[in-house]
Amino acid sequence: MADILNNPDQHQRKVMRALLWLTVFATLWLGLINLYRGLIWLGVMELFYAGFAAALLFIINRTRHLRLWCIVYLLPFFSLTVYGLLLPGTSPTVFAFIQVIPIVSYQLLGLRLGLSFSLIFVSLGTLAYSYRFLLEGQLADNLVSLFVILVSCFAIMLFSHIYERSRLANEKHLRQLAATDTLTGLPNRMSLVGDFERERSRAQRLQTPLSMVVMDVDHFKFINDRFGHAGGDLALCHLASTLRQRLRDSDLICRLGGEEFALLLPDTTLDQAARLADKLRERLSEHPVNLGGEACVLAFSAGVATLGEDAPDLDGLLLVADRRMYEAKAGGRNQVVAAGQHYRLSAEPPVEGQST
Repeated sequence: MADILNNPDQHQRKVMRALLWLTVFATLWLGLINLYRGLIWLGVMELFYAGFAAALLFIINRTRHLRLWCIVYLLPFFSLTVYGLLLPGTSPTVFAFIQVIPIVSYQLLGLRLGLSFSLIFVSLGTLAYSYRFLLEGQLADNLVSLFVILVSCFAIMLFSHIYERSRLANEKHLRQLAATDTLTGLPNRMSLVGDFERERSRAQRLQTPLSMVVMDVDHFKFINDRFGHAGGDLALCHLASTLRQRLRDSDLICRLGGEEFALLLPDTTLDQAARLADKLRERLSEHPVNLGGEACVLAFSAGVATLGEDAPDLDGLLLVADRRMYEAKAGGRNQVVAAGQHYRLSAEPPVEGQST
């Protein structure tokens, strides 16, 4: 499940691999049978397609253009199926392959493209089958059979559409849950990784600054010891709410774990990020949280780093910002440190008996 959430193409790749193996054996067998029955062109095309499917097995695991290769695979597959329906010598049971079209289309191509392929090729298959009966003078005798087959095909298409829509919605929900901190509702570290890559690409393309702030709640162990873990949870939620209110929509607030948070700030220089963090620190001190009937003033220590000047990637920025955050702790807590500069007029002296 984790692989599928991190790489949504994994579902299509697994379906494609299974289908390719099935195609290799099925078309190889059918090709030999049709050659034996005298259907030379159909047999040759099926044998060629078996080789094509075997070659795709070596491509599908590595390609970045999975959707394109799925289309390249499905177009001749569906076309060959429709062509087989037109040939007088083929078994009428070949129509069973038409019923597979909606299932395969939705699994490999998604909702919109899957619907388009299903409608086009199911309709073409039905017309080809009807034309064949018409040529053989059996259309009137098989109208009921055609109707039943048509209804079953569109029923499969409908259920495939419902299933795929539900699957995508559930996958999206699971991805959101995996990227969200359950306590505060903030994005977590997993979400930060994806957002950072997007913002770094943008910053490099537009030559704009990108800064990172790592902050840690001061004396959080003392809060937990005095007010219990429920009180600690309230304090973290209060901090998350305060940060949300004071940041832009483009800024990312993330809970890294425990009482540690991170801010990803696009279009923000090191100095701007440090001053913003200091304003957040002041804002937090002006709005205490009610814990056990007491007004508890929260504070945090923070370190700031900027892309390029301090580090070229996320791990490097987190390392530098984290180191500066601990420098703020050592310097008296309740302050912000950026490149050796401390942002606060007066630092809080360490409180005896309280830990960071």
